[in-house]
Amino acid sequence: MKHLFTAALLLLLFSSCKDEVEQFNEAPKIPPVETMVIDFGKMADYTKSAAFSKTNWLYSATTVGTWNMIIGTTFAVPVAAFHKAIETEHTVVDNVTWQWEYEVTGFTSKYFARLVGQLQTDEIKWEMYISKEGIDSFDEFLWFEGTSKIDGLSGHWTLYHSAVFPEKTVEIDWKRENEELGEIKYTYVREKNDMRETDYFNGSTLTYGLQDEEFDIYVNIHAWDTNTSQFNDTFIEWSRSNYTGRVKAENFYSDNNWHCWDAEGNDIECN
Repeated sequence: MKHLFTAALLLLLFSSCKDEVEQFNEAPKIPPVETMVIDFGKMADYTKSAAFSKTNWLYSATTVGTWNMIIGTTFAVPVAAFHKAIETEHTVVDNVTWQWEYEVTGFTSKYFARLVGQLQTDEIKWEMYISKEGIDSFDEFLWFEGTSKIDGLSGHWTLYHSAVFPEKTVEIDWKRENEELGEIKYTYVREKNDMRETDYFNGSTLTYGLQDEEFDIYVNIHAWDTNTSQFNDTFIEWSRSNYTGRVKAENFYSDNNWHCWDAEGNDIECN
């Protein structure tokens, strides 16, 4: 009986170790691109009519579009690299480390990306290294890094400014709910600008999330205003189905009331 018990125990341990090794051999799923870049949809398209009757929508669209610009211009290359990583086959480095290597297309210069994913205790550690050939070339450097939980429902990114200024610029915390982005918060953390002067935008934040309301998207912004030389708060809510919405910004409207717009972007009275 004792020998049977020992054999059963050894079989159980062997099976557990085998399952663990098989799990390590399966590459982790790369977090969705929307954990780094928010799709504001029509709300970020502030190039449309700037008619006086669209003040509320235009102010809101311009405000969220500013953050889209920061990510879309400063981090155009690493974001493009992140997009392509999802379509690229990985190689196994060891039982807990995987790597994706590829060329980043769509730019006048030639960039090469290397994404590394490493299994840690209860999360995946991610590192994106990028190099450039040709004019203003640079050797491989860490352009962004982060972590995501094993279940893929939350994580964090740190984006560095550039090869010239490889310093922390944007921190991103994200959560997913029901296979879609539930909440994401951007924090601008760069301390010096390119002129090596104080970057007053440091400490600015944007939080985007979903809510069970008529306006099911909310955006709360705390940002430095160069016009007033102080931090101001803006609260924006809109509907994903028809893009009606409202905005509250005391610094812009000189009151603390909601200001609304209809499906066409025209100013209307709030109910």
